[in-house]
Amino acid sequence: MENTKKITTIALVLTLTFSAAFVALPIVSAHDPPWTISTYAFLSVQPDPVGVGQMAYIGAWLDKVPPGAIGRGWGPRWHNITVTVTKPDGTTQTLGPFDSDAVGGAWTIYVPDQIGTYTFQASFPGQVVEMENPYPYDPGALALTYPYIGDTYTGSTSEVVTLTVQQDPIETAYPPNPFPEEYWERPIHSMNRNWYPLGGNWLGLGANVFCNTGTYDGNLNNFNPYTTAPDSAHVMWTKPIAFGGQIGGEFGASELNVYATGTAYEPKFEAVIMYGILYYTSYPEAGHNPGDLKAVDLRTGEELWSKPMRSERHALRCGMIYNFISGDQYGGHAYLFSTNYDPISLGFVIPKEAPVCSMYDATTGDWILDIANPDAGTLVRGPNGEILSYTVSDGMLTMWNASKCIEEASWIQNYAIYSPAEVWRPPQGATIDWNGGIEWSVPVPNPRLTLSKVSDDVALLLVETGGALGGVPGGGQVGWRLDAGYSATTGELLWGPINRTLTPWTNVDMGPAREGVYTDYTQQSMTWSGYSIKTGEKLWGPTNPYNSTWGYYDAETPIGVIGYGNLYTWSFNGEVHCYDVHTGVEKWGWTAGSAGIDTPYGVWPFVAGSGVLADGKFYVASCHDYTPPLYKGAKLYCLNAYTGEEIWSTLDFSSPHFTTKPIADGILVTKNSYDNQIYAYGKGPSKTTVTASPKVIAKGTSVVIEGTVTDESPGTKESLLTARFPNGVPAISDEYMSEWMEYLYQQQPMPMDATGVKVTLDAIDPNGNFISIGTATSNMDGTYGFQWTPEIEGKYEIIATFEGSNSYYSSYTTTYIGVDPAPTPSGPIQPEQPAAAPLITTEQAIIIAASTCSEDENKHQNLLPFFLLEGKNDAEV
Repeated sequence: MENTKKITTIALVLTLTFSAAFVALPIVSAHDPPWTISTYAFLSVQPDPVGVGQMAYIGAWLDKVPPGAIGRGWGPRWHNITVTVTKPDGTTQTLGPFDSDAVGGAWTIYVPDQIGTYTFQASFPGQVVEMENPYPYDPGALALTYPYIGDTYTGSTSEVVTLTVQQDPIETAYPPNPFPEEYWERPIHSMNRNWYPLGGNWLGLGANVFCNTGTYDGNLNNFNPYTTAPDSAHVMWTKPIAFGGQIGGEFGASELNVYATGTAYEPKFEAVIMYGILYYTSYPEAGHNPGDLKAVDLRTGEELWSKPMRSERHALRCGMIYNFISGDQYGGHAYLFSTNYDPISLGFVIPKEAPVCSMYDATTGDWILDIANPDAGTLVRGPNGEILSYTVSDGMLTMWNASKCIEEASWIQNYAIYSPAEVWRPPQGATIDWNGGIEWSVPVPNPRLTLSKVSDDVALLLVETGGALGGVPGGGQVGWRLDAGYSATTGELLWGPINRTLTPWTNVDMGPAREGVYTDYTQQSMTWSGYSIKTGEKLWGPTNPYNSTWGYYDAETPIGVIGYGNLYTWSFNGEVHCYDVHTGVEKWGWTAGSAGIDTPYGVWPFVAGSGVLADGKFYVASCHDYTPPLYKGAKLYCLNAYTGEEIWSTLDFSSPHFTTKPIADGILVTKNSYDNQIYAYGKGPSKTTVTASPKVIAKGTSVVIEGTVTDESPGTKESLLTARFPNGVPAISDEYMSEWMEYLYQQQPMPMDATGVKVTLDAIDPNGNFISIGTATSNMDGTYGFQWTPEIEGKYEIIATFEGSNSYYSSYTTTYIGVDPAPTPSGPIQPEQPAAAPLITTEQAIIIAASTCSEDENKHQNLLPFFLLEGKNDAEV
């Protein structure tokens, strides 16, 4: 009520302000009699030359600006501008007619298909200018008149412009950069535009069962075509969201004595991903007490911010990236929305306050505005990323546009010279009306029609006589269903209603819709059927029934996903099936196998919401938290989407069983109920080291090259692992990744036979030649070694390269060694001879003996040999 008063007051003040301005400003009238004004046409065709099949950009414009033109749509435009193309073979082609923009220009792209010289000429036929398309919510534009309205602008033609087309394409100076082999992070540099498939988002447009958000699109179809996805069970990081796992102590070992995982009806985790940031509402305790809105770096697990939402009963609903494009502004703007109006979103708790949808800045989490009286139905991404909402209520099919709703309210607060069509300015702190965003609303012939899907520009409406939550006891229908297709663009009836005959008293649930097909599943027969969403024609079905009666319980959506021309289905019976979506032919089937005594079902059940498709892989998780709450051995499985071959699996109990697993930027995120932690699976960074010993060797001898390869993912830097691996967590081969990750993060046994990764060793010799030394494989400690004998003398650069794997990005490093000349060879070494005693005369000997005897008789006796030698020749000696 207070916000309504504020808006009314602002509107009144602005109305008075506008009135005063109109009194103060002179009203400028059109010319009487009207003028005739000359125009001059101009044309550009670039680049020149181009190759056959390459794009040429054509710009045509007049020297005169359309009088009174503003922004994207308001005011006059030049009309019927054409460009005449004469091809090298003499044939002509007319491009257009085009309408100009607000400054008098028109643009198009032309792709030549012949070699030779093309000519182009732009023409404007002339025009009497009249006012066009005033905004109904812009009182200033309605009140003003403009000079030159009613004047005649003469026709004109441009000069002839030529374009040379050659056979070979012109090479760009900036060819596309290859996809990264090394670890990368956001932002994706705008020079790398071809990297767009790596940077997908997960907007959570579909509210999963008992959740406020969750699925990739509003049709509950979990297929993200714009991302890579993990090829192994490698964990980037984990993050607790609440106490989890066994309570322990006096509670004992029972499977019932665990910390609350959320149960089937109170999910603790559903997420949105934009710009490599994971957003989610925290639920530290019971489901009706949501916590803050959190933003976490998808690659590191670092919490960027945590902000309270507008109300204690609000929860994250979805994200929006709106790419606003006008002559004055262009670029994407990212937002988050929370809601309180969905009565099943918080575990059957009806909100006490009036319904409201709140909008937040995705960068900071700061609140921007509230949208009152929301009536969201099926949410769809619009052509520029704006959220479109489709609802059927009170016999009317309605399409709502978020950008229109915000733009229509924003002029009150933000605009003077510019209009909402020129610049994007969501009104800060405002409360705006949902109904301001209604694009159109059309009646439907049968008041019982309800909205089922919006896909391929078609809104599918049904009259159902059963379903999981209606009809006869158990949800069975009475034998018929009405199907009708409406244009999602205009609301026009395209086909139907078609009265379909169904098997009475069976449960027929609507499956996914995509690629021109919508599907349904019959529980009792456990079969699928497909229909054209463009015409309503039945295309195929029923398929062969499932192999186990547990398939009966596939009653909730999503239980299927469409992508790559296939329908992928999963079942409570532990099976996955892949059908051609256009023919219904089964391409492959897969089963998780027998569960033995580890589940009460004999199989590993797959339940609604757990299947996700991305990057040629299909992910599905086993869980069911009724009896028992947490059975042992539940896993997340990754299958080849084209063959059904199992690629990897790892321990994961995805409870509540409706929880979706968002994938973006190559990282899959799941909440594991075995420990109530978020797990981020993806390719992580690695680090390679190398040393050589000894550093200097003689030619002909060998050197030992050794080093390590370690996992540098953020999770390995947490105290849990740094305490166990002070020298770094070893990088392990893909073959043992699941067991290794379970050992690192889930307290499971170490895989004693695990192997490391391959390291390639090369060298650059003293002459600059590149030498391949060999390869070495690291062990479970992450170390490797190789013995090598260089061939020539001088300094060598040794290069150790880990080329990466499905689990790790590549890394490399270098070291140096020196090779000295070998020792010079020589002949046998003779033993060294003692030096000959000097010869003395008899007189010298007598003198020495006499002096010695007087001092020491023993010393005198020691000199006797000298006397014995006196007079002997050398030979006698």
